[in-house]
Amino acid sequence: MQFFCFKMCDKSVVNATSKYFTDNLEKNPHKRFVSGERVKAPFYNQPCEELAKCLLGKILVRQLSNGSVLRGMIVETESYLGGEDLASHSCGGRETPANKPMFMSPGTAYVYFTYGMYHCFNISSKVLSLLIAGEGAAVLLRAVQPIEGIEEMQRKRKQFMENMYAKRRAKRGLENNIKASLYQDKKITELCNGPSKLCISFDIDIASCNKCDLVKSDSLWIEYGADGTASEPMKIVEAPRIGIDSAGPIWANKLLRFYIFGSEFVSRQNKACEENLPS
Repeated sequence: MQFFCFKMCDKSVVNATSKYFTDNLEKNPHKRFVSGERVKAPFYNQPCEELAKCLLGKILVRQLSNGSVLRGMIVETESYLGGEDLASHSCGGRETPANKPMFMSPGTAYVYFTYGMYHCFNISSKVLSLLIAGEGAAVLLRAVQPIEGIEEMQRKRKQFMENMYAKRRAKRGLENNIKASLYQDKKITELCNGPSKLCISFDIDIASCNKCDLVKSDSLWIEYGADGTASEPMKIVEAPRIGIDSAGPIWANKLLRFYIFGSEFVSRQNKACEENLPS
């Protein structure tokens, strides 16, 4: 199904098949993407599924302590509805010190640690969902298209890989004989095409970003994209979420993952769901 986000998302409308999605990014000035206008509080105060769709085409901005600014266009999201959603950390209204940001004001950053080494970044939404009236709803950012600060993102990824490799070698009592060829710069399309890759590249972790108010924070926020005046609305693919089979078939098969059709920066395409899009 194709969605047109107008009321809260009127500035998010982009042409997903435009050259901005496929050109060499190093030759593509980030000003062609970014308007610099920060998203305001009312934007986040909408149902989780709608927020997930309306975040597509927006710009994730991270200002580091060294003054560097990183920007990327959000191309893939997932909704976690709370309430009856068995895949949500807040299922059944369960609130813990770890998932508390899911219950805070819409537009609060919820960062959690997974697999003993990775972080994932979510944004709290309005309590009321289109499917269920559940508390603790949030949108997971799954992938972004790098725009600004790409070299810094590559350094972050390389540093993380080096540290992870060194720790694994040390744990096994082996010498840390890292080969330089192992850490060649990743393709730009593979730099942020996954929730943990995104967090590594943007230096998002619990210590620095969890519970950040994206409306007021000076280190992490969302901006409107400059393609908001495109003549054709972007096509949004609806697909099942990834990696939640343990929640059971009912919730694992709900179409709560959203991505921009035609973007080569998403974590995983779902061809079956793409075939359902109108031509």
